[in-house]
Amino acid sequence: GYALKLLWDETNRGTRFDSPENMLVMASGPLGNDPGFPGTGKFIVGTISPLTDTFIDSNVGGHFGPLLKLAGFDALAVSGSARENVVIAIDGDAKKISIEPAPGFDKDTEKGALSYGTKLLETLSNGALNDSYAAVVAGEGALNSRFGIINSLFYDQRRKRIRSKQAGRGGTGTVMRAKNVHG
Repeated sequence: GYALKLLWDETNRGTRFDSPENMLVMASGPLGNDPGFPGTGKFIVGTISPLTDTFIDSNVGGHFGPLLKLAGFDALAVSGSARENVVIAIDGDAKKISIEPAPGFDKDTEKGALSYGTKLLETLSNGALNDSYAAVVAGEGALNSRFGIINSLFYDQRRKRIRSKQAGRGGTGTVMRAKNVHG
């Protein structure tokens, strides 16, 4: 509901996927992370699709939605476009969101969203991976297609490894990279 409402209010008939006024909304909603309701660990990514030029939403799992809610936010809405590649950092303890230059790890890591997201998680946690961090990234492929996906990465404490879930409908990753947001 948040994604659709925000896009309805902030865009118009002429808004396309790569228009600055197009929004990329990631929302867990008012019931996000509530253990009394099944499925509240997921979040929705909503935007105007590069494939259909209409609203699209994609449901994705992982830890981002619950961590966003624990940080005090029901939704993250990104509009405009950065001049250079950036990452959006959410500090749940400080209840603060900031926009930072995207780290330029190594060339191979920057191309692959999963490699980039893994390196981002390792950097954020100072190498001590735990389930207090999540990364949402879109890779090189999203820059070069209209059906790019968003990857939601998180550390799985039980399996002792990084796992990934995807928002794969409608080109959400393409919109993310059109805004120069890497993660």
